[in-house]
Amino acid sequence: MKSSDEIFRLIKSMTKKERNFFRKKMLPYYSDDGNYLKLFDEIAAQADEGDAYDESKVKGGDYAGKFIKNLSVHKNYMYGMLLESLRLCNANKPAVELRNMISEAQILFDKLLFDQSLKLIRKAMKIAQEKNVTLPQYDLINLERNILKYTSTVEEYSEKSSALFDSQYEVLKQCENTVDFYRLNEAAGVFLRSFGAGRVRDEKQMMEFDRTFNNPLLKDESEAKTFQSRYIFFLLNMQRSSTLEKWEEAYDYAMKATKLWEDNPSMLDGPVENYIFSLSNLINASIRAGKHDETEMALEKFRSLPEKFPDTITDNSKVFIFYSHSVHEISHYMMRHRIKELTESIERISSSIAGYENSISLYQRIILYYFLSAGNFMLENFDKCTYWNARIFNLEKSDLSEDYQCYARIIQLISFYELGYFDSLEYALRSAYHFFSKRKKLYRFEKIIQQYLRRSFRLKSEKEFLAMLEEMKYEIDLLADDSYEKNAFDAFDIRPWIISKLNGVSIHEAALTLQSKTKRMQDPDKRKR
Repeated sequence: MKSSDEIFRLIKSMTKKERNFFRKKMLPYYSDDGNYLKLFDEIAAQADEGDAYDESKVKGGDYAGKFIKNLSVHKNYMYGMLLESLRLCNANKPAVELRNMISEAQILFDKLLFDQSLKLIRKAMKIAQEKNVTLPQYDLINLERNILKYTSTVEEYSEKSSALFDSQYEVLKQCENTVDFYRLNEAAGVFLRSFGAGRVRDEKQMMEFDRTFNNPLLKDESEAKTFQSRYIFFLLNMQRSSTLEKWEEAYDYAMKATKLWEDNPSMLDGPVENYIFSLSNLINASIRAGKHDETEMALEKFRSLPEKFPDTITDNSKVFIFYSHSVHEISHYMMRHRIKELTESIERISSSIAGYENSISLYQRIILYYFLSAGNFMLENFDKCTYWNARIFNLEKSDLSEDYQCYARIIQLISFYELGYFDSLEYALRSAYHFFSKRKKLYRFEKIIQQYLRRSFRLKSEKEFLAMLEEMKYEIDLLADDSYEKNAFDAFDIRPWIISKLNGVSIHEAALTLQSKTKRMQDPDKRKR
């Protein structure tokens, strides 16, 4: 028997189109007394209101006959109806459509209707090839070969079956190539999620990075034999270039991944999750490459995806779009120092987050909360920094996104200092020290900050405090020449705060000055002048 929670979660996951299909196309075939429609509408209403199922509301409804007395039986029956309805509603999706066509071709074969079966096989094969769906082609070729046994002479079968066997071998090679790329993609994902910020921080990590990304499959696009393999080829090379801070190269790979989908519109008839990821990666790469106009256009395209694909986009994708758009938008406005837009963005995201955050993965939730904290830090809204940091610290303990968790603790320490919460600061220092000590490795960036923040407790005057900040800035500036330690600045750069204290300017002004100075230092012509 299916539990009430299973039915509740299934209905909650259904799109508007899928719910209407169930009401209008499915229920009339099963029931005419309205009981199942009432049950469905009640559970759907609860699903739209929140995440908890209340059976007392169902039992309090007005149902005909002895429906409520046998509610558990009816819920189990309705669960089967829902699954069948979802299958029929999504029958035009390539994977579903091809599975159905293979089943139908097999039935026709079993009834000795070989010509009809072969006609359906050829139609299905055309769809599979157009949609770049590889695995079903193996079963279709197998069916065609079996038909030949009954419809061909021995000589004809020997010749044609040999070609069909060759085709099956080619399909298997393509499947193997796709699996090889998927396996490489998973290995890269596990590696990158382990330290969250996407930056290599030491030699050991770089060795692991090289083992993962210096794979022969990623050397040349010709190694990718299928549509999905090409997509992963572009995706992983984009990630490799990003980690190595080759931003223009990363942007080019991200654009190729996005265009791969947009140049093959038939691939967007089904699930669009990978296209969504491609656009998200393109936004990130365009931000880092300083392509501001391209970023604005990609952000707008990304935001409008639910309207563009209303029938195929899933609730999970809508959650990811909210998460990813939020992080990218905050990052974009911070990078461009657009304070008004940053303020409005953070307010908009903060007011909308309640409808999404319980569905956002733990890994992504840490990152989203961190960016809300970092954005408020630039705005010097230190009380809001402490709020979002506390949301991170109150999550279940996890080794996911450890770098972001670490930077959140640094922002928390500075925020308590700025707010004058010295009692809280002392506790936060101990908590941060405990967190840092539990990490597999504590980097110089974090050690320097922790060392000087602890030292600040012993200072007796503003003059001593400023002198300490001068020393602290000197040590942190040295990290900018360290190929590994400088990567900490990418997710959180403490220097604008130090400069703001030393020069009596806002963090935003200090960050803008530092950015201009860094660009001058990176420009060889300006360095000479």
